[in-house]
Amino acid sequence: ILDAAARAVAHRGRDVTLAQIASELGGPTGSLYHRFSSRDVLLVNLWIRSIRRFHQGFLAAAAGEDPAQAAIDCAVHIPVFCRQHPHDAAAMTLYRQHELVTHGPEELRDDVSRINHPVIAALKELAVRRYGTSDEFHQTLMLTACEESPYGLVRPYIASRQTIPDWMDDAVRASSQAILALGDR
Repeated sequence: ILDAAARAVAHRGRDVTLAQIASELGGPTGSLYHRFSSRDVLLVNLWIRSIRRFHQGFLAAAAGEDPAQAAIDCAVHIPVFCRQHPHDAAAMTLYRQHELVTHGPEELRDDVSRINHPVIAALKELAVRRYGTSDEFHQTLMLTACEESPYGLVRPYIASRQTIPDWMDDAVRASSQAILALGDR
């Protein structure tokens, strides 16, 4: 069901209906309600699954032996993952975590509130490994270089349903290296 929902979201965006998901699944709408109590519960579950899939590669990159290279690998993981998994990339843009924590389905709020904890911890550890400190400035640089800047570069492609070009990996690498170097001053 989540695979069908991902395909439907990739084609129709956030306004996808349960009927469209059922059509993609090749089954009746009732089969969706048997597993998920509402459209929102279904789509938030899809969002959670996509985020967790993304985190697997990101966390593996963050654990790299050389912290400078690990940070770059985290950043480049974003365009690579989104290019290789466009349905998950589209699903990850359905919601913002802070919105779901307060306005999402009640039964999923705990999962949503904790979903990024492993990544936050990994980036804090990476900042210590890279800079020898965990102060707010260096943590912010790490977050900006490894997440915010790469996301900003790929989001327009995801939103317009365009393939992320291969050269984006080099752009992300260059921008992340420049941002990370600010912490070496």
